Amino acid sequence: MTAKVFISYRRDDSAGYAGRVRDRLERELGRNLLFMDVDGIPLGTNFSKVLHEEVAKCGVLLAMIGPNWPDARDEHGNRRLDDPNDFVRIEIAAALQRNIPVIPILLAGARIPKASELPEDLKELALRNGMEIHHASFQDDMNRLIRGLKGDSVYLAGEDTSEFRTKAQGAESQLKDGLWGFLRDKGNQQVLGWLGGGLVVAATGLWVAFIYFFPAPKSPEAKSSEPTPPSVQANCGGIAIGGGVTGSTITAGTTTNSDCAPKPK
Repeated sequence: MTAKVFISYRRDDSAGYAGRVRDRLERELGRNLLFMDVDGIPLGTNFSKVLHEEVAKCGVLLAMIGPNWPDARDEHGNRRLDDPNDFVRIEIAAALQRNIPVIPILLAGARIPKASELPEDLKELALRNGMEIHHASFQDDMNRLIRGLKGDSVYLAGEDTSEFRTKAQGAESQLKDGLWGFLRDKGNQQVLGWLGGGLVVAATGLWVAFIYFFPAPKSPEAKSSEPTPPSVQANCGGIAIGGGVTGSTITAGTTTNSDCAPKPK
């Protein structure tokens, strides 16, 4: 059986982020490997009991902590974390008591609460290593989280790990994520734009230089040649003209009898 990822959040503090995180993890891991109370608890069941049961099944708990998480208040103005029946407190305390990894997910600049700000059963949360997720870098931050969850299947693997990718596939995914992150960076986009423009200018200059120094040879048909004057040969019997004659006037001179052999009678 493969362990699940439990997403713990407080609706009035981080519902929007929690939904986005769930949607991304669902695409990467599948719905069966996620638990989130919004759609994971059947109607009419004991909420607290189901939470304890689901926490026991998970391999890691993501504690979504927004800026107002430590000081969230109920309708009477009391701090929610001070209520032993607060659902968020129940979820995280149950995971800590079972030595299940709890990862604080710090949203929109939130910080991990100090131990002095937490009830006794949550004080260990202050010592857990977390990670930040921001709106502007959400996809890149989620890529890091997913790589951490899938790394060597520490958090997610149970007896059957066949549904997870191999290390080679994971390395390929990291390469793609790194390339995508590089291309998404605005500074890198500007540098690539400069390089592309420089290459276009250089290519154009080389082409112009090539045309200038190595002009294309003219074809034989394109060469203009002066017309060859016709050759004219005259003898006593007639005139032989060689070559093309157009619009020309041929003037024949006189011949003397001495130039011609006598005709036989």
